[in-house]
Amino acid sequence: MRAARPQTAALLLIGASLVLAAITLSSAVSARRQHAGQVTAPANPCLGMARCPIQHVVFLIKENHTFDNVFGRFPGADGTHYAWRGRQRILLSSTPDRLPSDILHAQGAASLSVNGGRMNRFYLLPGATRGTHDYADSAYLQSAIPNYWSYARTFTLADRFFSTIQGPSFPNHLVTVAGQAFGVFDNPGGQNLPNSLFSWGCDSPPGYLVPARNARGVIHRVPPCFNSRTLVDEADRARVSWRYYAAPPGALGYVWAALDAFRHVRYGTDWRRADIPSSRFVRDVTRGTLAHITYLTPDLPESEHPPFSMCAGENWTVGQINAIMKSRFWSSTAIVLTWDDFGGFYDHVAPPQVTPIAYGPRVPTIVISPWTKRHLVDHRQYDFGSVLRFIEDVFHLPRLARFDLTAHSLASAFDFRHAHGAPLLLKERPCPAR
Repeated sequence: MRAARPQTAALLLIGASLVLAAITLSSAVSARRQHAGQVTAPANPCLGMARCPIQHVVFLIKENHTFDNVFGRFPGADGTHYAWRGRQRILLSSTPDRLPSDILHAQGAASLSVNGGRMNRFYLLPGATRGTHDYADSAYLQSAIPNYWSYARTFTLADRFFSTIQGPSFPNHLVTVAGQAFGVFDNPGGQNLPNSLFSWGCDSPPGYLVPARNARGVIHRVPPCFNSRTLVDEADRARVSWRYYAAPPGALGYVWAALDAFRHVRYGTDWRRADIPSSRFVRDVTRGTLAHITYLTPDLPESEHPPFSMCAGENWTVGQINAIMKSRFWSSTAIVLTWDDFGGFYDHVAPPQVTPIAYGPRVPTIVISPWTKRHLVDHRQYDFGSVLRFIEDVFHLPRLARFDLTAHSLASAFDFRHAHGAPLLLKERPCPAR
């Protein structure tokens, strides 16, 4: 049987969406039970300690790359040099610093790419190919992202960290603050690339809706504004400080200010801490301010979201991490550097399917701290709920919802018996010309 041609991509995407809608509730319930039975999370990593060595957690979220695309060539990791295009096995090409366009990565695109676990239809996505060049089935060389490789070699690299939702940014960012996505599986308005005219939250224009599945499996469209409790609500109750750094309203990256999607935060007194301009983070740390819990997301040009520069994004990340490592906070900080969704790029590991929309393809994740195990490739299964669970354990906060409740904590990446205190200060580098 021949592989499907690129011009059939639209029909296949429609078919993938129809298949998603047709999956029954009973199968989802069965999958949830199976998943819950399989997961045994480690105990609280700080249990029994008079004072946990970790007093600050920085959740640094970049955009749109898979594990194989960034670290598929990393020694000791579950990576690959090859991809499947239908039934054809090909060598992954080298990803350029900038792509000519974005690659479609909506839920239907993710479902098409995963193809029931075959992981062989990424090349069919709109934007995946340009002429004869296949950008979806590509991977970065170490020389293109040397600082990310330095972090991965020195600290803990997780090679089975899955995006929680099989889809794009918005639902995955919801999980990072609420432990659930409320059935949402796509971006508001069907956007692929952020648009400065629209936000993805409670201040979205009237009629700007997002698709979601209800408990009966019926897909309906709802405003991207919720009123559920979040991690920052529990932090407030426990008097644990927090800040969310993101692009300001009107900037392209404002769509990743996840707390904008929670009515009581967006229109309450907490909003002043929920959208601090990300350009302030380095200054705040340098001046001696770092909350116990920090979310940090970039503006679009530094996010690594195609078609923007990977080098510029890596330089931005290095600047944020260097600021922490140079500060008095380094000895008590854990940084979780991750990417929010697959972005249309190839990955060879089929994600576990525990609901019709969970999980998505693997994303790169590095845990950076003087307390992480050094030179480790961690093969334990994680997702964004794992970061929440770790934060909850460190600061004695309750569970929020299904994904932090069932996830493995990141605790296995740490060794609190031995501190490796020396920071890894890296240099920003010149980026390729456009």
